Amino acid sequence: MEKHKNENHPVLKKTRSRFLSGLLVLVPITVTVLVIRFIVGFMASVGRPVLQIWIGNIPHYVTEILAFFMTFLLIYGAGFLATHITGRKLVNLGENILMKLPLVKSIYGASKNVVDAFAHDVSTNSEAVALVEFPRPGSWVIGFVMGNMKGPDEDNMYRVYVPTSPNPTSGFLLILPKKEIHFTDMQVETALKTILSGGSLGPTQYRFTQNPVPNTHENTNDAINHEIRATDAI
Repeated sequence: MEKHKNENHPVLKKTRSRFLSGLLVLVPITVTVLVIRFIVGFMASVGRPVLQIWIGNIPHYVTEILAFFMTFLLIYGAGFLATHITGRKLVNLGENILMKLPLVKSIYGASKNVVDAFAHDVSTNSEAVALVEFPRPGSWVIGFVMGNMKGPDEDNMYRVYVPTSPNPTSGFLLILPKKEIHFTDMQVETALKTILSGGSLGPTQYRFTQNPVPNTHENTNDAINHEIRATDAI
């Protein structure tokens, strides 16, 4: 009992909320920096021999600066091509060629699917948040209702994505009838915040509804900040 009281102490709750909020901010930035650093290092290793042929021996930091600008131009050029009709056709042509190569198509296809999953996030595609019994009766998990479909008997079935915590990009796709789904009034961003934080940041109360509640696309950062302000007020 004493341990439970200590876990609910206002100072501990405030510290935990701020730590997790900071983690949610820093992790994407860190991943982005690591990816860009890898590309810059690759560009430097490729470009250094070419520059030495043209210019001769040059300081290492000059190569790094040139590699950074080359990386910027590469990313900008790829974005420019992807957002124009002609460029989009060239990108599609390149993708079609890659998808015909036996080994390359598996690697490229898998990585592209991951990127597409982040580009079209759950908060955009999900129709509602629900609770379902999984993986056994009596054990409830958060699920995202992604759409509905007709079953073999013309019954209305729902596609429910049950993510893992704290990494929601992996999970389980369940096809369930309406009677096995408990729709809630919880917003998608609130549910994502709960999953990402391992349950530390989440709603204090929710209600069941008869039908899916449309998502209002509340900003995730606003939801996190609201939780922090609520903790500060304690």
